[in-house]
Amino acid sequence: MLKRVEINNFALIETAIFEPGKHLTVISGETGAGKSLLIDALGSLTGKRSNREVVRTGSDFARVEAVFEISPQLMELELFHEITEDNLLFLSREIFADGGSQARINGRLANISMLKEVSEYLIGLHAQHEQQAIFDVNEQRALLDRYIGKEMSDLLKQWQSLLQNRKRLVQQLREYGLNPAERSRQLDLIKYQIEEIKEADLKIGEDEQLLKRNRALATLTRMKQDLTKSRETLSADTAHGAASLLAQAAGDLEYSSRYSEKIKQYQADLKQMAGEISELAINLSDVYNELKAEPNEVELINQRLDLIDKLKIKYGDSIEQILDYLNHAELRLNKLLEGEELFAAYREELLANEEKISKTGNLIHDLRIKSGKILSKEICEALKKLAMPNLKFMVEVKKLEKGEKGYYSKYGSDQVQFFIQPNPGEPLMPLDRIASGGEVSRILLAIKSILGRNEQLTVLIFDEIDSGVSGVTAISVAEMLRDLATDKQVLCVSHMAQVAAAADSHFLIEKNVIQDRTHTDLVELKPKNSLQEIARLLSGNPEDQSSLALASEMYNLYQHR
Repeated sequence: MLKRVEINNFALIETAIFEPGKHLTVISGETGAGKSLLIDALGSLTGKRSNREVVRTGSDFARVEAVFEISPQLMELELFHEITEDNLLFLSREIFADGGSQARINGRLANISMLKEVSEYLIGLHAQHEQQAIFDVNEQRALLDRYIGKEMSDLLKQWQSLLQNRKRLVQQLREYGLNPAERSRQLDLIKYQIEEIKEADLKIGEDEQLLKRNRALATLTRMKQDLTKSRETLSADTAHGAASLLAQAAGDLEYSSRYSEKIKQYQADLKQMAGEISELAINLSDVYNELKAEPNEVELINQRLDLIDKLKIKYGDSIEQILDYLNHAELRLNKLLEGEELFAAYREELLANEEKISKTGNLIHDLRIKSGKILSKEICEALKKLAMPNLKFMVEVKKLEKGEKGYYSKYGSDQVQFFIQPNPGEPLMPLDRIASGGEVSRILLAIKSILGRNEQLTVLIFDEIDSGVSGVTAISVAEMLRDLATDKQVLCVSHMAQVAAAADSHFLIEKNVIQDRTHTDLVELKPKNSLQEIARLLSGNPEDQSSLALASEMYNLYQHR
């Protein structure tokens, strides 16, 4: 049940608090007062698209918040176990002036799809545009299925599970159902690919190591040249080597060193330096000898890298991907080798699946036929109450043949369509080809009044469902809404006095101008004010005594029922 709605800065509504009654709540008001704004605000909580134009001028955002009391039946659902611990549920939606919106469920951020999923269990919003939706054969099928209820939803779950299995089997058969020549061609190709990759004997990271070694080998020749030149420059074995020249300089000081201690020290330093440089030359020779490469090593590395690059072009961008391709190729090879046996097994499984699909489709069809007849009868009875005693309504359920488009649809292999016969002697015609606006309003109300009893929704909202009716018919509409509200919370935007008089709770939407700014206000009417509003709906004058007397008579009639 909807306990409370708060609306802020939503179009002309600056602030409004709405606490509907438990049964039939009617919202009325002058044309243009903004009755549809309340429906649009509630619609935003069902996940319907709300443009930034709904944000009141001068405000950063519009906000709609609602509190629901969850029924014990809904509390048993896993969805509501996850989002609430008690029987109260809070929904809110903010629409921002600069675009976008934000939804919350029990104070937690939620995406729009989650808001839709939750609200589908709470609110049934039946606005005027549904007069167009009801012409859609898919909507007509959905209405019939909702009327049938759990038995149909269980069958459709079985049907959809079978369809998923069928899709899997068909894909498997396409994979295995190759002709012998094609299978042989694929076998030869896959065997060649497997052999080519295995023969390469690839190792993960091998290409990186080879490139690193190749770069080292590319510098080897130059390094040897540098070492040779440096060694010759330093070596004592060479006449012009640094060690030889230093030794020669030390020898030149031999005579003078006998008579001068300083020269003798310098001679000793030169000899030491000559020895050190000679040792350094020997060390360079050792490094030179360590720089080795296998014969044709560079050529062999380049050949290996060329092979890896060719395999990368064919099978993947890296050695890891090539090896992964090899694994899949081996699996594919095994499947092809087992192809005949598997094809036969899958074909047999598909035939069994098709048989189950046919049986389940027949159960769905029979249930729709049976329920369609009952629904047709109930709608005709409801239409009699709505001053359409001669109108004949029929739900046609046509089963498609296997091979026809739509046979494997998500909702079974039936075509469901609503037909009416407005007058005796005329042929039955599809609903969208013959019904007038007023007739559609009443047919839609009749359908909703019947489906409303079957649906688990506890809040039903009607936006001017009485459009196009008047007089005795309006009384019938009011009585039907009141009956529907016996065990449902029904909110109805209406311009009919008869409907307003039948309300358990009556609200008035009115437009006011305060300080050059238009405001739309929502006010709950006390009995006296409700009578005045009913009188206004009757005659346009809330003070007219005869209208007030009639309003009082109508009001008392319902209050004593």
